[in-house]
Amino acid sequence: MTIKKGFFIAFAAIIVLIPVYVALSSQNVLSNGKQYKFKPMAYDPFDPFRGKYLRINYETNFIPTKFGFDERETIYVSIAEDEEGFAYFEEGFKSPPKDKDYLETTVSFSSGADELTRDLERMMDGDEDIDFEDMDTRQRVNIKIPNNMNKYFINEDDALKAERVLEKEREHIYIAVRILDGEARLEDIYVHDQPIKKYLHK
Repeated sequence: MTIKKGFFIAFAAIIVLIPVYVALSSQNVLSNGKQYKFKPMAYDPFDPFRGKYLRINYETNFIPTKFGFDERETIYVSIAEDEEGFAYFEEGFKSPPKDKDYLETTVSFSSGADELTRDLERMMDGDEDIDFEDMDTRQRVNIKIPNNMNKYFINEDDALKAERVLEKEREHIYIAVRILDGEARLEDIYVHDQPIKKYLHK
């Protein structure tokens, strides 16, 4: 076997194995990751020119962190749940937190004292009394949501119906996301505790 032929075979094997690896990795997250329920903040209208999917948005702004981050820097964001059982992005770290599930992503924007500024504005407006000792002066970051978490593929016939449901039933919708070792996969969109495709065809 010539060296050239050997390189060609190796390259072809890599081309075949990459999508297999991606599929297996996704299935592993969906099968073994913990499910979290996120409330969608908004959605982007269906666009037939970009593919048959809905883009789901999450609350990713002003996440507190004790560390300094630059734009596009990798960040590990811990996941927590509120009293109603809905997940949210809790805090950003430089390395994976050992005692919590987390999302590995990148910083899209970083700002120093936005929360402090908002506290001062509320105090000056007389909206509430604020204890200076209790002010949260940590840095705040906005993060990027991976495509595996914000793209929901749906056929063209159902896309417009789904848009109307997402708008009309906003208070009764949650996004099921599986998270494992920093990777996230959007599992399904639930409307009144039913998968949206089932809800559309009931």
